[in-house]
Amino acid sequence: MIKGEWDYIRHNRLILISVLAIMFIPFLYCIFFLKSVWDPYGETGELPVAVVNQDKPVTYQGQKLNVGDQTVTNLKKNKQLGWKFVSAKTAADGLKHHKYYTVITLPKNFSSNAATALDKHPKKMTFTYKTNGSANYIAQVMSEVGSDKLDSQIRAKVTKAYAQATFKQIYTVGQGMKKAAKGSAQLKDGTVTLTDGLNTYTTGVKTLNNGLQQMKTSVTPLATGIQQLSTGSATLASGLSQYTAGVSKLNSNMPTLQAGASKLNSGTYSYVDGVYKLNSGLGQMSSKVGPLASGVTQLKTGSNSLTKGLKKLDANSSQLTSGSSQIADGLTQMQTLLNQLGPSLTTLSTMTKDPTKLAALSSLLNDLSASGLVGMTSEQSKALLASLEEVQDFDIAGTQTQLKTAQDGIALQIAAVKQAQPATTGTTGSTTDNSTEVQNAKDAADAADAAADSLKTVIGSSGATSGDISKAANDVKTATAKSDTAASLVKASKATSSDDSDYVSKVNALIDSVVTLNTTLTSVSTKLGELATVQALLPKVTPLLADASAFSAQDIQDLGSALTTLQAKAGLISQLGTASDSLGQLVTGAKQLSTGLDTYTAGVNSALGGSKQLTTGLNTLNSNIPALTSGVSQLLDGSNTLAKKGSELTSGTASLNSGIGQVASGVSQLNGNSAQLNSGASQLSSGLSTLNGKIPTLTSGVNQLADGSAKLDANSNKLMQGTKKLNKGTGTLAKSLKSGADQINAQPLTSKTADMFAAPTHLKHESYSYVPNYGHALAPYVLSVALYVGALVFNFAFPIRKVSMAGGSASGWYLSKLSIGAVEGLAMGVIEPSLMMLAGLSVDHPMQMILISVLFAEASMFIVMFLSMLLDNPGRFIAMVLLMLQLGGSGGTFPMEVTNHFYNVVHPFLPMTYSILGFREAITSGMSGMVGLATWVLLLFTVGAIALLWPTMWWLQKKHLMGVSQLDDNQKLQEVEDPNTNSHS
Repeated sequence: MIKGEWDYIRHNRLILISVLAIMFIPFLYCIFFLKSVWDPYGETGELPVAVVNQDKPVTYQGQKLNVGDQTVTNLKKNKQLGWKFVSAKTAADGLKHHKYYTVITLPKNFSSNAATALDKHPKKMTFTYKTNGSANYIAQVMSEVGSDKLDSQIRAKVTKAYAQATFKQIYTVGQGMKKAAKGSAQLKDGTVTLTDGLNTYTTGVKTLNNGLQQMKTSVTPLATGIQQLSTGSATLASGLSQYTAGVSKLNSNMPTLQAGASKLNSGTYSYVDGVYKLNSGLGQMSSKVGPLASGVTQLKTGSNSLTKGLKKLDANSSQLTSGSSQIADGLTQMQTLLNQLGPSLTTLSTMTKDPTKLAALSSLLNDLSASGLVGMTSEQSKALLASLEEVQDFDIAGTQTQLKTAQDGIALQIAAVKQAQPATTGTTGSTTDNSTEVQNAKDAADAADAAADSLKTVIGSSGATSGDISKAANDVKTATAKSDTAASLVKASKATSSDDSDYVSKVNALIDSVVTLNTTLTSVSTKLGELATVQALLPKVTPLLADASAFSAQDIQDLGSALTTLQAKAGLISQLGTASDSLGQLVTGAKQLSTGLDTYTAGVNSALGGSKQLTTGLNTLNSNIPALTSGVSQLLDGSNTLAKKGSELTSGTASLNSGIGQVASGVSQLNGNSAQLNSGASQLSSGLSTLNGKIPTLTSGVNQLADGSAKLDANSNKLMQGTKKLNKGTGTLAKSLKSGADQINAQPLTSKTADMFAAPTHLKHESYSYVPNYGHALAPYVLSVALYVGALVFNFAFPIRKVSMAGGSASGWYLSKLSIGAVEGLAMGVIEPSLMMLAGLSVDHPMQMILISVLFAEASMFIVMFLSMLLDNPGRFIAMVLLMLQLGGSGGTFPMEVTNHFYNVVHPFLPMTYSILGFREAITSGMSGMVGLATWVLLLFTVGAIALLWPTMWWLQKKHLMGVSQLDDNQKLQEVEDPNTNSHS
């Protein structure tokens, strides 16, 4: 039965194609699914995520803080997601219409909240991301991961900014402490200086005390001296009053003196400036005298040449005037000629503008040249003209009348002959034989017909003369008369003819000939009418033929070429036709030219007289040039002398003016201070009086100072003790501040330190096993599902219960199905992984992968075959349910720890669980020992299914269900069941 099973497949083309195609179904299922999700996480850069930056920058710790712009700048460099930087309106519209999967919004207060870190109530930096999970939940998850990373990056950036600001403050404190340490050192130095100063102070206090004690005893003689000073100050005040009066009078006269000095100074400068200008002008004039002399000489020479030229112009003026008059006359004659040619040029222009007319005329000339009428000899021309005159003189109308009369007579005779024919044609016994008459009549009719044809030919011939036409017409007339006579004889002989049969046939032939003759005569008459039309044109054609004989064929060709040239020059002909107005303008201009030349000759004559006068003047000017040169040299020498003395003059007047100014200023100051001097004298006198009154108070104060200095001298020792303590304390302070500043400044507060504060940890990933992408990760799961689906399809498409040989045993049936299932499973198990590796799937252990693929394919094949064989269609349904259980419970997608409890319970009992584990080890390693485990478990499932298949098929044979399947006629399953008979209808 095994051979029968394979023969059945081999001879059934549809089954064979199905079996072969099913071998590739797992590969097709696998390649289409995996390629669609091969590397989705590597393509997240194409996932559109909208970013709306509404942040406003703020100032923090003296620096600009713009977290929003910094975030956008970093995202533009980040290719993890497809960031799109848009407005809030565009982002909302894009999320609504599925253009963006996520919208991230940085609010207006993003940076301002970042600056509140050290405030009493700091505010969190909050940015929102809005997702549309309905569009794609996986895209939402990817966006959430990207948002979390963005949040971490922003945290690190802001923390770094905080750390850098804090570091800046710490650095500022360190620098301040350093300055404080320097200040405390200076303070220590100051205390030393203070100690020295206090030593000096105590010594001074002691000296002051001694002095005050002496002053106390010396105050009484001072009072007497002050009294004497008070009396002297009054005398001084009176003398100063007289002095100030004199100064005031001198000051009032100083403006007059200053004004005179100023005028003198101004005049001196103007004089010197004029001398300088005169000297400069004379220098320029001296330098130009030489060129002037040369120029005058050149002018003299040029004037002589001008006079000679004007003499020549004056001598030729009469010829120029005569020539212009001739031009005007010639243009007038040309205008008259062009006006006469105007109508002809207009006609020629109109003709040359129409190419159709020129083409027709050219064609006419070609036809004329080809006709032979052009270039004839005088003899040929005369002969042709003589023939045309004969045609012209031919009486066409008379001939047409004669033909019409003959036609009418023939028609009447034909009618009479037909009427006279006997009624019967079978009569015999003629007494007279009239065949001769009939034959003669027939010959006469033929001759008339031939004469008519000849006449028609002559009329149609282009070279026929009037004599030819007349002769042909007379022949027709004679032949017609003979035909009439023969017809009469035939008619007369009819009475004596007894052989009517022969007679009638010959008469009919004669009648036919005469009818034909009559038709021909009608055509001849028509041609004569056309000849009459031509005859009317002959008087016009004859002169043309006479003229044409004067031309040769070459003349006609030349005329055709001339027409072509005229057509090409149509524009020039048109312009020539319209040139009359332009020529009129030329005539007017020529007349104006003639008038202008008269004026020009008169001007030349006048210019000649002026040129002679100019020559005489230039001769006189040239003779006086030496005297001019000598005078200019003398003037230049005198101005040079004046210019040299000008500086001394201006210097003296400037000194005088300055001195008078200084005197005036001094007098003014004296006069201005007179009041202060008088006031000072008064104050001095008043002060001395007041001082004299305060002497008692001074005495009391000196006594008090003496007492105070005595006390200061007594406490100087305590002050010295305090400065010693201050010196010691400032030394300790300077040392401590310097130590603290060194410690702070020694800390490495750099950008790397700030990075450490912002992100103190670094995540390092190490792979125990390497999975290149999502496609490789999902491959074990999809490979297994594809193989199981292939087994399902095979058991649906292949008739599992069909028996290849009737009367076979259950064992033979079992082995035949076992063989086909094993081969199909082996083929799917080898083809799928092999083609997947060729399609780009990287595998660490190819042979292990093929082994697991073959084992799982065989296990799936026989599990589904067992269920299909046992229960038929319900068994196939159970196989589908088993696939669904394996999809959720085999751990092919998510870890079993996060899967529903039910699936964790069934997980160890599913074949796909072990195929996935084996595939993972074979493809990417990292699952040590799983290939061996999967091999044994899949072998167990395969052997178990094969073992259960044999008793199932034995039982089906016992139940006479061998070869019976619901798949044999699926249409019956769709019929309605009769409830009475339990049968389908």
